Amino acid sequence: MILENKGEKVRIGLFGGTFNPPHLGHQRAAAACVRQLELTRLLLIPAFVPPHKFMPAGSATPRQRLEMTEIIARKIPRAQVCDLELSRLGPSYTCDTVEQLAGEYPGADFWLIMGTDMFLSFHKWRQPEKIARYCRLAVVAREEQEKEKIQRQQIFLKETLGVESDVVSCPVTVLSSTQVRQDVMDGGGESELDEDVARYIQSHGLYQPSSRLEELGKAVREHLTEKRWRHTLGVEEVAASLARQYGVPEEEAREAALLHDATKCLDIQEQLKLCRQYDIIFDYGEQNTALLHGKTAAALAQDKFGSSPQVVQAIARHTTGDRDMTTLDKIVYLADCIEPGRDYPGVDRLRSLCRQDLDQAMIQALSDTIEHVRQKGGEPDRRSQEALDDLRSKKENGK
Repeated sequence: MILENKGEKVRIGLFGGTFNPPHLGHQRAAAACVRQLELTRLLLIPAFVPPHKFMPAGSATPRQRLEMTEIIARKIPRAQVCDLELSRLGPSYTCDTVEQLAGEYPGADFWLIMGTDMFLSFHKWRQPEKIARYCRLAVVAREEQEKEKIQRQQIFLKETLGVESDVVSCPVTVLSSTQVRQDVMDGGGESELDEDVARYIQSHGLYQPSSRLEELGKAVREHLTEKRWRHTLGVEEVAASLARQYGVPEEEAREAALLHDATKCLDIQEQLKLCRQYDIIFDYGEQNTALLHGKTAAALAQDKFGSSPQVVQAIARHTTGDRDMTTLDKIVYLADCIEPGRDYPGVDRLRSLCRQDLDQAMIQALSDTIEHVRQKGGEPDRRSQEALDDLRSKKENGK
């Protein structure tokens, strides 16, 4: 898309974030950027799952975050919403976004807008030098005491990465989406939100306290490492997205994702103890003990958390697959393979397949896994091969 502005240079601001929810702090910062940078257009870009953090349980869906962002865009001069990153199942890397937008808006000047914390860590981002080729940075300084740190970082980024940057002054009350969500849960938060966003949150029942998913998340998190918990939240968000696309109850997908690795951090002796407690037959073979947590987590989901048979089965099958997999089974299996923290050869191709054809994505994922195990000198679990054969047969017969 080429923008015209009476012969003048087109100036575009890129304002990304989770917008979970968008609040008055976002609106004030965006309006200040439009005014002080003399922007032709401001693109508000909600992320699907940002690479630097994971969406907390009970968050608004990507579609709901998009719709709330559209509400505030109507109230910010020259602003519009860009859904580019919501179309990705993988993480929302800024370097990819700015490259794509530079191709869509040839000849435009870009400013990437961010808060102080993000600016101070910019050199640690993925391919910051690539971002610098396409954009100047615009850091929103909300407090006077931030400016000295910002100036030092400006010098550092200029000398090390050739980054050009500008400071936008926006002396407003510091707000965070985390605090706004908590205030809404506590029965307040209206003063921190646009009135139409507040009504949207209320009408959709967002950010309500003590939901089942929140309770499950709290229970599971106590038994996982920080890395494993981040993985779990990534699986939850992808599973929810796939559930919406393929017509599966989102609540079931989120529950199965939250519980799928509930016993992953237990050692083999603790796993075997659960096998005895729940009469689980250990038939994986010594080399495949890492797969056992699927069955033990499923047993806990049924016994301790009262999960439905559909959820229990999806958890049990997420490590190996099996014959006659349901759509929920496939979603949990694939979400585990492609959550934003995964980074291996072929993952982007698999993410794309998941959006196009769930069965073909399963065939690809199972084939890759079986081949990987064999290359390492192992013997794939029989259920994985049976699942693959079953899917291929149904595909060939048009079922």
